[in-house]
Amino acid sequence: MTADADAVLDVDGDFLAGAWTARVARPSGTSSSVLHFTVDGRVFLASGGAGTWWPTGARAFSFRVAEPVFDARGDCAGWVDVEQRAVLTGDGGGFRGEGTSVVYGADGARLRVSRVEISARPLRPGVPPP
Repeated sequence: MTADADAVLDVDGDFLAGAWTARVARPSGTSSSVLHFTVDGRVFLASGGAGTWWPTGARAFSFRVAEPVFDARGDCAGWVDVEQRAVLTGDGGGFRGEGTSVVYGADGARLRVSRVEISARPLRPGVPPP
C-alpha cells in the first residue's frame, strides 16, 4: 500500500481500501452511506454493520455486510444481509456495484429481498486513508 493520493488502491492498483461515500439505490428509494474498506479484506458501514470484501477479477471485487436493524426501544429487530458485486470505474476515482439486500426479522425469518445498486466515490478525494 502506498502512502500517496493513490492509496485508495492496493499495491497492484486494482482494489480499494479507505473510506467511500455511496449513493444506494433500491426500489423503495435512494439513500447515502459511508463504507470503510480495509487492506486486509474487511468492510464497515459508518451507520453500523460489518463484513468482508474480496477481489474477483481485474478492478472487480465483491463484498458482503451484515447490518443490524434496531426498533425505537433500541432492541435488535432484525438485520440486513447486503451482498454486492462491484467494479472500480475507469477513472479510478470510484466504483459501481449491484446486488441484493435481504432483510431478516429478529426471529431469522426472511422478510424481503431488494435489488440494490451502489455508486461510490472516495470520501476525501486525494487524501490517503489512515
